[in-house]
Amino acid sequence: MTHFRNIPAVLRKPDSAQAPGQLTVVGGHLQAGEPLDRAARREAEEETGVRITPAQQEFCGIVHHHAPDGMDRVTAVFVAQSWTGEPHNCEDKRGGLFWVSMEKPPPDCHPYSAAIFQMLTHGPSYRALNWPTQGGAL
Repeated sequence: MTHFRNIPAVLRKPDSAQAPGQLTVVGGHLQAGEPLDRAARREAEEETGVRITPAQQEFCGIVHHHAPDGMDRVTAVFVAQSWTGEPHNCEDKRGGLFWVSMEKPPPDCHPYSAAIFQMLTHGPSYRALNWPTQGGAL
């Protein structure tokens, strides 16, 4: 579990294809041949301007989200409690960078991001989100 309470989140613009007008975790997509940890560091730098070394990065878990649009997503969740640089919004396609309470996310926080915050503060380290229930619980 993480030992901090606030995390940077980006505000999606109202015309964004995904999570319009909502706060989401910093992240993105893998590039061909890129390992997950490096992709997370690259995305953090591209979106917030901070540099994170492998030694500063901590793997926290996996979220597998079954999306209504049929585009299921698997997210590897990493955090860093230290970095180089001052966090700021680096992309014009975002509406800003904000510090969000993981324990009490604001109402405009995307449910996927809120679930990641719940996982970070309370566990478990794997979440399957939005999957239809089939049969009874195991």
